[in-house]
Parts: sequence; C-alpha cells; structure tokens
Amino acid sequence: MPYVIPTLSQFRTKFPTFAGVGDDTINAAIQEASASVDRSWIEADYQPAILYLAAHILTVDGALYGDIGSIGGVIGAGLVSEAKVGDVQVKLGSAGGGAGGGGSSSGYASTPYGRRYMELLRRNQPAIALV
Repeated sequence: MPYVIPTLSQFRTKFPTFAGVGDDTINAAIQEASASVDRSWIEADYQPAILYLAAHILTVDGALYGDIGSIGGVIGAGLVSEAKVGDVQVKLGSAGGGAGGGGSSSGYASTPYGRRYMELLRRNQPAIALV
C-alpha cells in the first residue's frame, strides 16, 4: 500500500456501518484523520490508521446517530450511558473511564475504532524513555 490517503470507497468497504453517513461527512473525517498520520508510519499501517481514526472521529461526532444526544449516542459532554423518560434524566459516562475515555485526553478508548488506531499509533510512534 503506498502512502496515499484512503478513498471514500475504501472507507465504505471497510466500515459498512457508516452506510447512512453522507459522503462529504466521511471525506471531511478522512481529511481530518490524515493530519495525524504521516509518512514516518510503516507504509502498511498508513491507510488503516487513517481509516480507523476517521471512523473514530465520525463516531465521537455522532455521525451514526442522526440525532446527536440520542440514547447511546454522543453529545459534547460525553457518552449517554443512561436515560430516563419520566422526569427526564440523563447520565453521562465515558467508555473506559476518565474524562477522555481510558483516562487520556484523546478519548480514543471510547470507541473500538479509536482503540485500534491507538494500537497502530503505538506501533508507529512508540514511547521512548530518556535516562
């Protein structure tokens, strides 16, 4: 796989769950994700990382939930983990715990796509320790 930004078609093939999301929305997420992955990455990980990060971005932005903030959907404050209809009650949570999900400010742990992106990120940008 060359260092080429993945296409809308590749995204739709890999993630059929996003079939109801508009082309422009997906293309915008791909462009946003591509800013976080560069040519220093292993060539074989370049496109998958962009695709997983784009899927994470779309999920966090609520693209799968036509009405952002619906039960189980995503709203600006976090994931809706509980809801009550009588006397309207909503409980916000974050998958994986912590303010950003998984205790990180990135929130990648809040979606399976973000977790997969983090695996690829760790492989390509390993933490280094200076002594």
